[in-house]
Parts: sequence; C-alpha cells; structure tokens
Amino acid sequence: MSDWKDQIAVMHLVKQELMKRDKDRLWPHHLPEVGATEEQMQEAEKALGFPLDPQYYEFLMHADGWKGFLQTVDLLGTRELMGSPLMDEALALLGAIEPDVLDDSGFSREQLLPIAAGTHDRDLFVIALPDSPAPDTVIWFAGEEIERFESFEEYFLAMVDYNREEVEALSAGG
Repeated sequence: MSDWKDQIAVMHLVKQELMKRDKDRLWPHHLPEVGATEEQMQEAEKALGFPLDPQYYEFLMHADGWKGFLQTVDLLGTRELMGSPLMDEALALLGAIEPDVLDDSGFSREQLLPIAAGTHDRDLFVIALPDSPAPDTVIWFAGEEIERFESFEEYFLAMVDYNREEVEALSAGG
C-alpha cells in the first residue's frame, strides 16, 4: 500500500505549481480536505451498504476528498459519498452512460460507485464494487470509456501525472 501522506504531498506540490502557472484561472485550486475519522468512514460504509476499496478507504483517512483534483473534477469524500448535490450529479452522469458503453466496459451501473466527478463537464470516475467482475478497478468515463486503472493507487498516480502535463501545457503556452 502507498504512503498516502507522501503521495498527497507530491500531488499538492504539483497542484501548487499548476496554480502558479494558471494565470487565466482556468481551473479551481484547493487543498485536500482534512482526513476522515474512523467514525466517518464507518458511517459512509454503512450508508453505502458495502465496504469501500481498501486503498480508497486509506486515502480518505488522509484526505477526505479534494475539490479541483483534476481540472474541474472533484474527488469525493465521505460527505459526498453519503449523499450530496455532487453525488447526485455523479449518479446522473453514471445513469447517462450509454448502455453499449457500459456493456463494452464489462460492468453494470449497479457494480460501479462514483468517486470523482466533473462539476462543469461529463468526466466521471467510478470504482468497481466488490461484487463486480474486477473489484477496485477505477474507470474514467466521459461519454465513453477514456481510461482504466487497476487500483485506486494507480488512478491517483495517473492524476498526478495528468496534473503535471497540465503544468507543462500552461508553461508552454505562457
């Protein structure tokens, strides 16, 4: 398992660099939320009716969500998982995925839990539930399947890289 404190620190440094280069304020810039308590984690799992992926669980204990995690995509924390306007939007995005796209993914809607969603676009990240063909897989949908990650940790590291690419793109353009 990852050392989440170190991984979050790296993402924070990348996000700080992105904020410096984002002269036109294209993206929201926020710190991660304070880590969830064990009680909040248990409440979230009880509300959901199933245990969370262990890596996502551990991450939430260190950072209980992160607004603007990737551009306008917010990474959901326990409050959102238990019900919020953002979770409602994420569930609506999940419901809007075309049946053939879901069929191609190998998952049903009921086997997927939104963990991150765009506030101004169709980006949706879901994690496969324990009763699915590939539990703990994270899938990025935006009208179609964009990318698939074998684990929450792999997803997180990829988002660090996508943010680094955004730093480079803004550096080249400015």
